[in-house]
Amino acid sequence: MSTPELLREMLREVLYGPDGGPLAVGLFSVGEAGLLRTAHAFTQAQASAPAAPGRPTPAQITVHLRQSLELAAAQLADPYALPPDEADAWTVRFASPQAWRMELVALARAGQHFYEALYLPLSPDGLRIAFGAVAHAAYHTGALRFHLANLRADQS
Repeated sequence: MSTPELLREMLREVLYGPDGGPLAVGLFSVGEAGLLRTAHAFTQAQASAPAAPGRPTPAQITVHLRQSLELAAAQLADPYALPPDEADAWTVRFASPQAWRMELVALARAGQHFYEALYLPLSPDGLRIAFGAVAHAAYHTGALRFHLANLRADQS
């Protein structure tokens, strides 16, 4: 498997979870624990509440991940692409369930654009950017998954 193929497979797992259903175990997650499924599991109210005082909300982490995936895709296409204003992610508030759903759609699009960018010829710097973006998304997906599990435990 070539490096770009490996990156695409890693990103696919981060976004969707490993192949093989709920009992599958992957490099970054267990079955059905990908970023998109995890983010979609939060209601707008849950996404708007931090795990603890002074911590970011799941919505803020989601926006941060979307920005990160968008930036990685842009940098693979153009090494001089300008980064987004990261402060926007950490201050976002979604006023309605519809606004939260629109962010989830934007997150999925960002993942798709990044996946498509992994078909470009990748320089050593491009490989570093791509691996970093995948690892960054996996890290935050794990944090979101942990928070979601705590919310579900509190409900039972």
